[in-house]
Amino acid sequence: MPRLDATSSHYIKLGRRGEWEAEAIAEGVLRFGYHELPHELCIAGEWDDAKEAWRAHRGGNEGVLTSDLTQARTFYTAPETSVFITFHAGRLYWCRPRGPAELLEDGTKLRATVDGWHGQTVGGEDLFYERLSGRLLKVQGFRGTICQVEPQEYLLRKLGDEVMPEVQVALQAEDQIVNAISGLMGLLTWQDFELLVDLVFSSSGWKRTGSIGGVQNTVDIELLLPSTQERAFVQVKSHATPRQFDDYVRRMDQMVGVDRMFFVWHTGHVGDAPVHGRVTLIDPVRLARMVLDAGLTTWLRQKVS
Repeated sequence: MPRLDATSSHYIKLGRRGEWEAEAIAEGVLRFGYHELPHELCIAGEWDDAKEAWRAHRGGNEGVLTSDLTQARTFYTAPETSVFITFHAGRLYWCRPRGPAELLEDGTKLRATVDGWHGQTVGGEDLFYERLSGRLLKVQGFRGTICQVEPQEYLLRKLGDEVMPEVQVALQAEDQIVNAISGLMGLLTWQDFELLVDLVFSSSGWKRTGSIGGVQNTVDIELLLPSTQERAFVQVKSHATPRQFDDYVRRMDQMVGVDRMFFVWHTGHVGDAPVHGRVTLIDPVRLARMVLDAGLTTWLRQKVS
């Protein structure tokens, strides 16, 4: 995937307390206030005259006036090769400006964008707050309307799905750990494998309410999620086949009061989950990552040592 480039990047606050955020993002436009700033002078590039007109309206010291006009100039003149970002409803949005600014009836200004606002990266990954560095999020504390984004290199890497070399090293190491965990799971007895699955679900908030023992490699675990009162059961298989999986899907469809089923296995293949979404498949790789996230790697290693 080609690198996402930009000649500059800017944060823009869409209205006081974000009053224009939802509308501007939906319409794919940039909005700017400064009602009393002469639009004609800004369009003409007469920035000295615009500054004096703004001084007559706003007053204030030279530093404040200079900052105000710098923000206005950025809004009016930033090229299509620049990137603007804003934040709304727990997500970062970005766009590229296009064309000249327009004057609206209320004195505010508007600019079109190249292809609207985007709440995902170039590759389609959601730009939720929890996936963003605090270095970038702190730009929301800017008291003005427009400012430069200081961690521009980080921003462009994030928007372009570009992985930093240090992150790539960490990902490779994580993959090696996941593969090692999967191998260790294969050394567990069926009782310990069931216990491992139980511990994984307990770490994510599920509460075990009971179990029904079966043959050595088949154990049902009954679960309750206290926060939502959702009920589920986990079918644990050391070795799984499509026929076995289909059998348990039919059983679940006949059960009353069960919201979903988790089908967990270590070896074998089972095919695809039903389209209704009530069945979650947890294959060896996914389970290994859950073990890693739950901090159970040491427990697993000690069990098989």
